[in-house]
Amino acid sequence: MHGVTNPADRHDRVGSSRDASPAEIVKAFDASGAASRSWDWSGRRSARGQSRSGSESARTEPSGFLYELLVREAGKTLPDAIAEVREAVDFCRYYAVFARAQFAGGTRLNGPTGELNELSLHGRGVFACISPWNFPLAIFAGQVTAALASGNCVVAKPAEPTPLIAARFIRLLHQAGVPPEVVQLVPAPGRIFGEIAFAHSALAGVAMTGSTATALTINRSLAARSGAILPLIAETGG
Repeated sequence: MHGVTNPADRHDRVGSSRDASPAEIVKAFDASGAASRSWDWSGRRSARGQSRSGSESARTEPSGFLYELLVREAGKTLPDAIAEVREAVDFCRYYAVFARAQFAGGTRLNGPTGELNELSLHGRGVFACISPWNFPLAIFAGQVTAALASGNCVVAKPAEPTPLIAARFIRLLHQAGVPPEVVQLVPAPGRIFGEIAFAHSALAGVAMTGSTATALTINRSLAARSGAILPLIAETGG
């Protein structure tokens, strides 16, 4: 267990966190892998719950709690904190609407020979979502809700300086009805998380925001796996 302090005032203790052990990371992927098939079918209807969790997050929190966390844990100004909560809400609503439109059922494809062809979208399995410190709520929420709305389970690794913001958002998703085994938070150093996550058999894809160097490292790790090529959705810079 270690303390989480305000980057503008290290005497201001915001809360505490602890890193997941290697065994706990494995257990998280095992549990999400077991839940992925049922979530793929039932999770399409979860978009309604995700939209509710996003649009009501600011209202259901104790007065200004998310804003306070963004200011004290991430060092945001209050206007930036308000803008980030709004962006997280937008992500929840956007992916909920997208899921209703794209995952509701099959689309019939026209064919010249008269056979019946339908295109339907499904989740892949378990996505590892890796978020940055500079947008610890908005980008974290965008990655996680995109994966969930498209029928995937999620094991999420927050940025090391901002685990409390991520934990609060995951709690909101659980309160909205997303099962705990479907979306899990595993705070951990990037190297330890990567060694386990990128080799786990349940892993079906990675979404990350961070440096180009980190993305290249992840890409090499995924390329070293045997079997099907896994998607890497990377937003990079620097």
